[in-house]
Amino acid sequence: MTAQTTLAIEATGLVKSFGDTRAVDGVDLAVRTGSVYGVLGPNGAGKTTAIRMLATLIRPDEGSARVLGHDIVEDADAVRAAVSLTGQLASVDEDLTGRENLI
Repeated sequence: MTAQTTLAIEATGLVKSFGDTRAVDGVDLAVRTGSVYGVLGPNGAGKTTAIRMLATLIRPDEGSARVLGHDIVEDADAVRAAVSLTGQLASVDEDLTGRENLI
Protein backbone atom coordinates (compact mmCIF):
# COMPACT_ATOMS: atom_id res chain seq x y z
CA MET A 1 0.00 0.00 0.00
CA THR A 2 1.22 3.49 -0.74
CA ALA A 3 1.11 6.34 1.77
CA GLN A 4 -1.65 7.96 -0.25
CA THR A 5 -3.95 4.94 0.05
CA THR A 6 -3.35 4.58 3.81
CA LEU A 7 -4.27 8.20 4.56
CA ALA A 8 -7.86 9.36 4.89
CA ILE A 9 -6.73 13.00 5.07
CA GLU A 10 -3.50 14.48 3.81
CA ALA A 11 -3.00 18.25 3.92
CA THR A 12 0.07 20.31 3.17
CA GLY A 13 0.46 24.03 3.82
CA LEU A 14 -3.26 24.87 4.10
CA VAL A 15 -3.83 28.61 4.45
CA LYS A 16 -7.04 30.62 4.72
CA SER A 17 -7.32 34.35 5.37
CA PHE A 18 -10.31 36.56 5.95
CA GLY A 19 -9.22 40.12 5.26
CA ASP A 20 -6.14 40.77 7.41
CA THR A 21 -6.86 37.76 9.65
CA ARG A 22 -4.95 34.61 8.77
CA ALA A 23 -7.31 32.02 10.26
CA VAL A 24 -5.28 28.98 9.14
CA ASP A 25 -1.56 29.42 8.64
CA GLY A 26 0.18 26.53 6.92
CA VAL A 27 -1.52 23.45 8.37
CA ASP A 28 0.06 20.08 7.59
CA LEU A 29 -2.00 17.04 8.51
CA ALA A 30 -1.90 13.28 7.95
CA VAL A 31 -4.75 11.13 9.28
CA ARG A 32 -4.59 7.37 8.73
CA THR A 33 -7.61 5.58 7.31
CA GLY A 34 -9.69 3.92 10.03
CA SER A 35 -8.50 6.18 12.83
CA VAL A 36 -10.42 8.62 15.01
CA TYR A 37 -8.74 12.02 15.06
CA GLY A 38 -9.58 14.93 17.35
CA VAL A 39 -8.93 18.56 16.48
CA LEU A 40 -8.38 20.56 19.65
CA GLY A 41 -7.36 24.13 20.35
CA PRO A 42 -8.53 27.42 21.83
CA ASN A 43 -11.26 29.56 20.30
CA GLY A 44 -9.94 31.31 17.21
CA ALA A 45 -7.22 28.74 16.52
CA GLY A 46 -8.61 27.92 13.06
CA LYS A 47 -10.09 24.48 13.80
CA THR A 48 -13.47 25.13 12.18
CA THR A 49 -11.88 26.88 9.20
CA ALA A 50 -9.53 23.95 8.60
CA ILE A 51 -12.40 21.46 8.80
CA ARG A 52 -14.52 23.60 6.47
CA MET A 53 -11.69 23.54 3.90
CA LEU A 54 -11.30 19.76 4.20
CA ALA A 55 -15.09 19.35 3.77
CA THR A 56 -14.97 21.60 0.64
CA LEU A 57 -17.23 24.25 2.19
CA ILE A 58 -14.55 26.91 1.59
CA ARG A 59 -11.52 26.94 -0.71
CA PRO A 60 -8.03 27.24 0.70
CA ASP A 61 -6.02 30.30 -0.29
CA GLU A 62 -2.83 28.22 -0.39
CA GLY A 63 -1.78 24.63 0.07
CA SER A 64 -3.40 21.38 -0.93
CA ALA A 65 -5.31 18.52 0.62
CA ARG A 66 -6.73 15.14 -0.29
CA VAL A 67 -9.62 13.46 1.51
CA LEU A 68 -10.05 9.75 0.83
CA GLY A 69 -7.79 10.18 -2.19
CA HIS A 70 -9.73 13.11 -3.68
CA ASP A 71 -8.29 16.60 -4.07
CA ILE A 72 -10.47 19.06 -2.10
CA VAL A 73 -10.40 21.65 -4.89
CA GLU A 74 -10.17 19.63 -8.10
CA ASP A 75 -12.50 16.82 -7.01
CA ALA A 76 -14.74 18.55 -4.44
CA ASP A 77 -17.89 16.68 -5.53
CA ALA A 78 -16.23 13.32 -4.79
CA VAL A 79 -15.10 14.56 -1.36
CA ARG A 80 -18.62 15.73 -0.53
CA ALA A 81 -20.05 12.40 -1.70
CA ALA A 82 -17.68 10.49 0.60
CA VAL A 83 -17.82 12.46 3.87
CA SER A 84 -20.35 13.89 6.29
CA LEU A 85 -20.00 16.88 8.56
CA THR A 86 -22.08 18.13 11.44
CA GLY A 87 -21.41 20.94 13.85
CA GLN A 88 -21.29 20.50 17.59
CA LEU A 89 -24.68 22.10 18.18
CA ALA A 90 -26.38 20.29 15.30
CA SER A 91 -25.33 16.82 16.40
CA VAL A 92 -27.54 14.31 18.15
CA ASP A 93 -24.84 13.08 20.52
CA GLU A 94 -27.13 13.19 23.55
CA ASP A 95 -29.52 10.74 21.85
CA LEU A 96 -26.91 8.35 20.42
CA THR A 97 -23.97 6.38 21.78
CA GLY A 98 -20.44 7.40 20.86
CA ARG A 99 -20.26 4.55 18.34
CA GLU A 100 -23.62 5.54 16.80
CA ASN A 101 -22.43 9.13 16.38
CA LEU A 102 -19.28 7.96 14.57
CA ILE A 103 -21.24 5.71 12.24
